[in-house]
Amino acid sequence: KTGCNAIMSGAHLLTLGSSTARFEQLLKLSNLSNSVMYRHDVIKLDRQDDGAAYCVFCSGNLQNCHEAHDTEEDIRGLFVYLFIMSELINSYLNCEITPLKRIKMSMTSFFFL
Repeated sequence: KTGCNAIMSGAHLLTLGSSTARFEQLLKLSNLSNSVMYRHDVIKLDRQDDGAAYCVFCSGNLQNCHEAHDTEEDIRGLFVYLFIMSELINSYLNCEITPLKRIKMSMTSFFFL
C-alpha cells in the first residue's frame, strides 16, 4: 500500500533518473479498455484498500504499462517503479522461491530505493 500511495501522494510525482512516475500516468492506465484497475482505484481511492494496491502492482497492469510504453516514451519511469516494487512484493509473498532468490530480489529493490 505504501508503494501505491507514494505515487498518489499530494506531490503526484516521483523522479526516477531522467524519467518520472506520476499520478496522471496511472490515471491513463486505468482508462485503458483492458485495464485491470478500476477508475476508483486511482480517483478518490481508499488508501487502505489492499485490492486497489494489488491491482496497481499486478502483472496485468505491468503488461499494460509496457504496451503503453510503445506509444508514450515518458511512461518508462512508471514501468521501472512498478517492476521494482512488484519484485519486492513478490519476494515477500511468494512461497515457492528459494531464500537466496528472495534475498536477491529484496536487495535489488533496496539498491533501487
